[in-house]
Amino acid sequence: MASERLSSLDASFLAIEGPSAPMHVGWVAVFDPPENGSRPAFPELFEQIAERLRGVTRYRQRLAGVPLGLHEPIWVDDAGFDAANHLLHADGEDLTVLVDAILSSPLARDRPLWEIWIADGLPVGGFALVGKMHHCMVDGMAVAELGKLLFDSTPDAPGEASPEQDDGWSPAPVPSRGARLARG
Repeated sequence: MASERLSSLDASFLAIEGPSAPMHVGWVAVFDPPENGSRPAFPELFEQIAERLRGVTRYRQRLAGVPLGLHEPIWVDDAGFDAANHLLHADGEDLTVLVDAILSSPLARDRPLWEIWIADGLPVGGFALVGKMHHCMVDGMAVAELGKLLFDSTPDAPGEASPEQDDGWSPAPVPSRGARLARG
């Protein structure tokens, strides 16, 4: 996919972010234990979520700056993308403390700007998903679309990898510093 420049509004979310004011959108979904059977294990949930997100290009992209800050950053494919850096395991014994810790910490800017934590061990026996995506990447509508993608129970849910976006995904090269500067 060709690189795309961040809008001025979205870049403003990066600019005003600080240690005490992370600018990400967060959400929590708590799931009761299944009535018939056992709760899905972390590896199963990891694979299911990774598969659903595989077809959504933005979740494999990071920001690249422009020399001298003369333009807004651009979205580029992250050649080092690894879902294991974004789909993380946590103990959900005290979900309130966990959510506070996750949502109060900033996202690393050297990789795609999102995380989903899979928390098991909830006292009621279920599990929770705790997600955060930087506001420069998503807005309220995009988070609603993500929910639809992740929580659709049909086997062929929309957004799952199509053959051309499957494991054979090949990231586009990051434009050179000069090319990023020249694109106005």
